[in-house]
Amino acid sequence: MANETACSKEAHMAASPRTYLFDLYGVTLKVEGPAQFERVNRVIGEPGKTEHFREVYTELRQDLNAGRISEISYWNQVQARVGLLDFDFGEAMAADYAGITEMDEDVRGFIDGLKDRGHRVGVLANIPRGVAARLRDVHGEWLNSLDAVLFSCEIDTAKPDPKAYEVAIEALGVPAGEITFIDDRSVNVEAAREAGMNAIHFTTLDALKQELKEQLS
Repeated sequence: MANETACSKEAHMAASPRTYLFDLYGVTLKVEGPAQFERVNRVIGEPGKTEHFREVYTELRQDLNAGRISEISYWNQVQARVGLLDFDFGEAMAADYAGITEMDEDVRGFIDGLKDRGHRVGVLANIPRGVAARLRDVHGEWLNSLDAVLFSCEIDTAKPDPKAYEVAIEALGVPAGEITFIDDRSVNVEAAREAGMNAIHFTTLDALKQELKEQLS
């Protein structure tokens, strides 16, 4: 009986096309955690200013991701506000963006399965222009197979700004209530719900699959 119930949910999912909007980092793409910042910090080479550097590095990220400032402007502002000695901005960017394109193949396979069953799939990601260019170089074919690809640096707004969700809803061409948004950050999930979307806080692929099944029950 349990198997029949599971099968009926899968059949319903296949028979009723739905719309899914995925985050990239922490969901579809793997994240490095502290290693990314530590790499950049080594380029800066001022361990006594690490905590202040971390604060400013994080604080200015939203403007960088939203395309409001360029990469060069970002690093200029970081240097000025933290009071850092001169360092090579190119090396800092290279360290910052290294290892950022590794796909979680299990999640990718799940997304491909959704597409194969006729569902609409898009991505909404907070990333700066340099990262967007790398992702298109490495994963361009896969990104082009999606129904909507929304990078914050290209839409001039970043999650959790309500405008980011408005742009995504328009790009997907369906009402907000018909979109299921998946993100690993609770603040972005809550903002999606406020925009009228169904939203899931991503932790693991298995948990996501279970929650999607429960939504269909």
